[in-house]
Amino acid sequence: MAKQLHRSIALISKKALPEEACGFVVDGKAIALENTADDPTGGFLVSAVDFLRYLPDSIFHSHPKGDNSFSEHDRLVAANMELTSYLYVVEADRLEILSPDGEIEVFNKVLSK
Repeated sequence: MAKQLHRSIALISKKALPEEACGFVVDGKAIALENTADDPTGGFLVSAVDFLRYLPDSIFHSHPKGDNSFSEHDRLVAANMELTSYLYVVEADRLEILSPDGEIEVFNKVLSK
């Protein structure tokens, strides 16, 4: 099931290009949401309405360009909100999972397997 979730997040992320994708993981499934950031090509923002609708314990977003991992802001949000955070790095075809305690698990070649 994890492989299917990882591929789903990757495909949602590629479809959102050139913007950052964002969404929640609910019951093991990725739910794509509108990126409401002022500049969705350089960041992501989930609406409070969507957050309250789903009350998720997991969130995901993408980095469309480059090879960057989680930003310090990403880490702080995950820790403060006690969320598991998924990040798909499109150009690297890499999925990273950040637990609320700061541990990161990495999966390479999500779509190229």
